[in-house]
Amino acid sequence: MEKKHWWSPLILGIIVLALGIVILLFPQASYITMSMLFGIVIALSGIMYIGMGITREVKGRGWLIICGIIELALGIFLMLAPAVSALTLPFVLGFWLLFKGFSFLGLGITMSGIKGSGWGWTIFSAALLIICGAMILLQPILYGVDAVILWTGISFIIGGCTLLNYAFKLKDADNNMKEEE
Repeated sequence: MEKKHWWSPLILGIIVLALGIVILLFPQASYITMSMLFGIVIALSGIMYIGMGITREVKGRGWLIICGIIELALGIFLMLAPAVSALTLPFVLGFWLLFKGFSFLGLGITMSGIKGSGWGWTIFSAALLIICGAMILLQPILYGVDAVILWTGISFIIGGCTLLNYAFKLKDADNNMKEEE
């Protein structure tokens, strides 16, 4: 991602973090409403990744576009079929979190060559998202919907914090480049 676009993950991070807090504060919210909200957030995430891939002029932009298309399609599916989404939500969400976790893992590995990039936090967050995704996949079978809601809220808070960290690291890198000019 170009450093000048640091605000894009910042906005998405704020939305994802806020949604995670809302999920934990109001767990009795309608399951179908949660399906719609997840669809919107996942679609926005897909649009952001497609936008970053289109404007990015470095290697790896193809993966951003592919990830964005997958997320956009998943988000649209969740929005258009809320009843089906409610039935499959734990599985869709669990696999999406695994997908995001592995995406963040790749991002952390890429960032590891940049001093002060926060790559350790990104890899740690990726591991947490992978664990949360696995827990959500297991919860409907073992503990029911309430556990899925709890793990979903936790996952969104972790993902939002990771995006905020990434945004601020990009901003710092952009400011450092401007100072060097």
